[in-house]
Amino acid sequence: MTRGCMTRWIAAALAVAGLAGAGAAWGAAPTFERITVDDTFTDEFLSEACGVEVTTTVSGEVILRTFSGDQAGPAQLNTLNLAFTATADGRTFRFRDVGGDLTLIEPDGTAVLSIIGQVPFGFAGVLKIDLETGDAILEPLDRSEEQLAQACTVLTGG
Repeated sequence: MTRGCMTRWIAAALAVAGLAGAGAAWGAAPTFERITVDDTFTDEFLSEACGVEVTTTVSGEVILRTFSGDQAGPAQLNTLNLAFTATADGRTFRFRDVGGDLTLIEPDGTAVLSIIGQVPFGFAGVLKIDLETGDAILEPLDRSEEQLAQACTVLTGG
């Protein structure tokens, strides 16, 4: 799993954690937390998938917004704007993790997580999950194989 995918799932976990507090209200101002990301790491996911050692640099920002209150509406909104540069043997592949993760409390009390945007080596579009059951309500276009093939072609020179 790439750092971007991990960041996205961590953001989703934070959204679930935000539900443990008070309910949500449309009119309440959220609290904000900005996380600046600037990291370089050995990308085990791409290294294994492509068969060459890959180093990835990620930079950008994650903004966490937590709403409070006791009515239906948004509980957590996390936005991501992360740029990745993967390198192997002097070759470079660039990709992005952008979008928003919204936890919304429906009028009936159901908590729904919507992961919206572009998840590297995952999907583009909207994934909606019922947080109580873990069931997908809406599934996006899976483009993982296509993007992974493209990355490996670039990174291996093949």
